[in-house]
Amino acid sequence: MNVLFVCTLNKARSVVAARLYRRTPGLAVRSAGTSDRAAHQVTAHDLRWADRVIVFEPAHARWLRATFAAPLPEIVDAGVDDAYTATDPELVDELCAALTPLLGAPSAR
Repeated sequence: MNVLFVCTLNKARSVVAARLYRRTPGLAVRSAGTSDRAAHQVTAHDLRWADRVIVFEPAHARWLRATFAAPLPEIVDAGVDDAYTATDPELVDELCAALTPLLGAPSAR
């Protein structure tokens, strides 16, 4: 399964989530952001590649639906607040708690 993790700036939540799951068997992962200031902004190509998009806020899902034409891959909101930097150990714990029910435990932890 191809999983695209999407946050706002593609600097913390989506990047750390992709790092956690990059070695998980059966998954291919990428990350992107919704902002035009994102390290990598979501493209139509990313969405065609993805089987599932995991966002971290309802605003991310709304942006995807407003910006790109249907059909879109499945979009799931993992509900992880933008309260961390990429180096916060708490972010890893929060992501694992939110993503394990959706994807299983990450292999890269």
